[in-house]
Amino acid sequence: MIHTLIEEIDSGKLWDFPGGIHPPENKELSNQTPIDLLPLPERFYVPVSQHIGQPGSLLVKIGDQVKRGQPLTQPEGMMSLPVHAPTSGTIEAIGQWDSAHPSGLPELTITLRADGKDEWCQRRPISSLEQLSREQIQDKIRLAGIAGLGGATFPSHIKLAPAKPVEVLLINAAECEPYITADDTLMREFAAEIIQGIRVLDTLLTPKRILFGIEDNKPQAIAAIEQAIRNSGYDANHLQVRVIPTKYPSGSEKQLIQVLTGREVPSGKIPAELGMVMQNVGSVFAIKRAIFNDEPLIERVVTVTGERTKQPGNYWVRLGTPIDWLLEQTRFKPQLFGQKVIMGGPMMGFTLPSLKAPVIKSTNCLLLPSKKELPGNARELACIRCGECAKACPAQLQPQELYWHARAQELDKAQAQNLLDCIECGACAYVCPSDIPLVQYYRIAKSAIRHDQQKQQKAEAAKIRFEARQARLEAEKQERENRHKAASARRRSSAPTPDSDAVQAALARIKKAKPSAEGEQDMAALRAQRKAEARAAKAQKAGEDPKKAAVAAAIARAKAKQAQAKGDTSADNGAALPEDRRKAAVAAAIAKAKAKLAQAQGDTSADNGADPTEDRRKAAVAAAIAKAKAKQAQAKGDTSADNGADPTEDRRKAAVAAAIAKAKAKQVQAKGDTSADNEPAPTEDRRKAAVAAAIAKAKAKAKQAAEKDDASADNGAAPTEAAPAADANARKAAVARAIAKAKAKQAAAKEHTQRDAAQKTDDQ
Repeated sequence: MIHTLIEEIDSGKLWDFPGGIHPPENKELSNQTPIDLLPLPERFYVPVSQHIGQPGSLLVKIGDQVKRGQPLTQPEGMMSLPVHAPTSGTIEAIGQWDSAHPSGLPELTITLRADGKDEWCQRRPISSLEQLSREQIQDKIRLAGIAGLGGATFPSHIKLAPAKPVEVLLINAAECEPYITADDTLMREFAAEIIQGIRVLDTLLTPKRILFGIEDNKPQAIAAIEQAIRNSGYDANHLQVRVIPTKYPSGSEKQLIQVLTGREVPSGKIPAELGMVMQNVGSVFAIKRAIFNDEPLIERVVTVTGERTKQPGNYWVRLGTPIDWLLEQTRFKPQLFGQKVIMGGPMMGFTLPSLKAPVIKSTNCLLLPSKKELPGNARELACIRCGECAKACPAQLQPQELYWHARAQELDKAQAQNLLDCIECGACAYVCPSDIPLVQYYRIAKSAIRHDQQKQQKAEAAKIRFEARQARLEAEKQERENRHKAASARRRSSAPTPDSDAVQAALARIKKAKPSAEGEQDMAALRAQRKAEARAAKAQKAGEDPKKAAVAAAIARAKAKQAQAKGDTSADNGAALPEDRRKAAVAAAIAKAKAKLAQAQGDTSADNGADPTEDRRKAAVAAAIAKAKAKQAQAKGDTSADNGADPTEDRRKAAVAAAIAKAKAKQVQAKGDTSADNEPAPTEDRRKAAVAAAIAKAKAKAKQAAEKDDASADNGAAPTEAAPAADANARKAAVARAIAKAKAKQAAAKEHTQRDAAQKTDDQ
C-alpha cells in the first residue's frame, strides 16, 4: 500500500541517510552558561557583502552620522540584501579591509566609529500579523537583510517565495557539527520567539505540515521548544517536533530532509521542487525580530570555544565586531605563537588568515583549539584506496576518484562524477588514514568549474546579443528598402502624364518665353548687319572698290537672314533657347569671316594681274556651286514638306540660300572684272582656284552631313535629348576646321604672291 508524504510524516517514522560519522561532540565546553552580552567596541567594520548574491549600493558617505539599525546599503536585484549600522556613530571610512574568508583578501567595508549612545533609528513594531499583507511581510524580511544563519547565508526572502505550493516546512535545529552550541542556547532562552517566527513562515507558505528537527543531544532545547508550542496554542499535529539521532552531518539540508521525510532530493534539484522549504532556527528567530520588533539583522549568537579559551560560551555579538577584540573579551591571548583561530566548526570551518577580520552573518563559532585537541596538518600521504571515504560520504559519491580528477585538473571528469553534489562536510577527510585534505581539493575544483560555467554563460549571452543585433540590423535594412520601394511607387503613381496640368503649364511657359528669344536673335542679326555695313563704308572711304564692299554687305545680310530663319525654326520646333542663341552667334561669326575673306580676296586680286579666263572659270564654278546649293535647299524644303515640316520655314531657307548664291555670283563677277584690268598671274590664279575648291569641298561635306542628319530624322530615328546639341557641335567643328584650313591656304598664297611681286619688281 502506497502512502502519501503527509501520511508517512504523521506516522512518526524517521529515516536515515547513508554514510556519516560520529566525531567527538565537545559541546559541553560552551553550553553550560547562558548567552552573554559584551560591551561595544570602539570601531565596527561592516562588509558590504555578507551573503550569497550581489552586494547592495552604498547609501552613506564618509562623515555621515548614523543610528543603530539604519541601512548602510540598498539592495540591487533579487539576490541582493542590505547591511545595517550595528550601533550609532559616524562613518569614518569606506574602503578595503581584511575579509572573514579563507583567502583573507580585502573587501569593500564600511568603518563605523561608535559614539557610545547606541541610539535606535525609527522603528514601527507590530503585535499581530494581521496588520501586514504577505507581500509586506516578504518585503520586511528582505529589507531586514536576513540570510541563512546556519552558514550558507542564502537570502531568506528567496526561499520564502517558492514557485510551487509547499507541503512541508522544515525547521533545522540539528546543529550537528561538534563544538557549536549557538542554536542550542538560543532555543533554550528564546523558544517562544522562535515559535512566533515559525508562525510568520506558516502565514507566508501555508504548508500542510511543519517539522521541527532537532538532535537528541539537546534535551533542554527540546523541552523548551515543546513547552513553547503548547503555550502558543499551536496544533500539535500541524507543528511536530522530531528528535533525530545524533550523527554528522544530519544538519545538512538534503540529509535532514531524507531523515524527516524519507525523500531524497535528486542531483541538480532543490527541495522547493519537491514541495519542501527549510529554514535554520537562527534565521527563524531573526525573522521574528524583523516582523514584530522591526529590527534588522545586526547581531547574532556566536559560540567561542576551545581548550585555549579562558572564558568559553555563547555571546550576543554585533555584526562588524573585530574578531581580535571579541577574543580579548573572552580572555584569549592572540599573541600566542602558532595559535590558529577557526571560524566555524572543526569539520567545515576554516582558519582565519587575519584576526582583524570582522564578525559577519555566517559567523556562528570561533574555535581556539590546542595542538593536542586538533593536531596541525599532518604530512599528506599517497591514497591507499582503502575506500573509507566512500563509506563515510553522506552524498554517496566516490571521493577517491574525485580527488584524482581534481588533482589532475580533469574538471570534466570530476563534474561527470557529480562533484557539485559534494556538501563539503569533511567526513571523507576525517576518516582518511593518509591525512589527505580531500575537501580542499574539491573546493578548488568546484571553484574552477563555476568559473568556467560563468565564462560559458557570458559567451552564450554575448552570442545571443550578437545574433539579436544582427537580426535587428537586418530588420532595419529590410524596413528601409520597403520604405524606398513604397516611396518610388508613390512617385511613379504621382508622375505627370502628357495630358496633365503640369505638362501643359510647362509648355505654356516655353511658348511665353519664345518672343524674348526671337528678339535676342533679331538683335544679334541686326548687330552683325550693321557691323558689315560699317566695314563697307570704311572701305569706301579708304578708296577701296565699292563693288567689293557691296558684295561683303550682301553676304552679311544674307547670313543674318539665314541666322534669323534658323532661330525662327528652332522656336517653332520647341528647341532650347540657349541653343538657338549659340546657333545665331555661330551664323554671325561665319558671316563676318566670309566678309573678311571676300575683302582679302578682293585686295589680292586688285594688287595682282589675274587672268580673265581663269576668273571666268571661277565664276562658272561658283555659279555651279550656287545652283547646286539652291537645288539642295529646294530638296530639303520638299523633304520637310513631305515629313510634315513648316512650308513657310522651307521657303525662307530657300530664299536665304538663293540670296547667298546670288551674292557669291556677284562677288565672283566683281572679281572677274577686277582681274581683267590687271596683268595675268597664272600661278597665283591656280592657287586661288585650289583654295576656292577646298572651301567649296568643305562646305559640301558640311551640307552632306546636315543632309544625313535630316534624313535620319525623317526616317524615324529615335531622337535623344543630347542629339541636337551633338549635331550642332559637329557642324560647328566641321565649319571651323574648313575655315581655318582655307585661311591657312589663303595666307600661304598671299605670302607667295608678295614674294613673286617683289621678285618681279627686282627683275624690272
